Amino acid sequence: MDRRLSALVAVALAATLALSLGGCRRRSEPPLQAPPGADGPTVAERVRVLNADVLIVDGRHVRLADAAAPQPIPDARCWAEALAARLATAAVRGRINDAETIRLQPTGRTDEYNRTIAQVFLDNQDLAASLHDDGLVASGGPARFGWCTPISEQEPGAPDVRSLMDFSR
Repeated sequence: MDRRLSALVAVALAATLALSLGGCRRRSEPPLQAPPGADGPTVAERVRVLNADVLIVDGRHVRLADAAAPQPIPDARCWAEALAARLATAAVRGRINDAETIRLQPTGRTDEYNRTIAQVFLDNQDLAASLHDDGLVASGGPARFGWCTPISEQEPGAPDVRSLMDFSR
């Protein structure tokens, strides 16, 4: 096998293993109500995750600035992108469920679907930056990221391949 095919197979195997092991953990459900004494609804109650880079926050559609997430079916261009989209979306849902605070910093722009483009901070951490550091999204740019081609450090905005192979998470 050539190096590109080997890299693609390794990423696919890692993603498959992560999905299969993910079902072994007990998932915590977001609380139905804010805890006693809390000031208003929790972050999990305020946010709906549509996919890794599109959220509905307090009824407003928001697209993450500086993040190019893989697209789910039917917009995925290959099975690897669809699988990567499921992993990235699950990670965002987990972070939303665990967050105590959320803050939006709109860029003043909207996307082609009239969604507000904003930086999203969960517990004062930039969501897009942490997703990129974990290899779940590429850094945002004018062109769509090539999730269906083997990821390499030469691809502009590519996540770190080592993060995709980290099975300790």
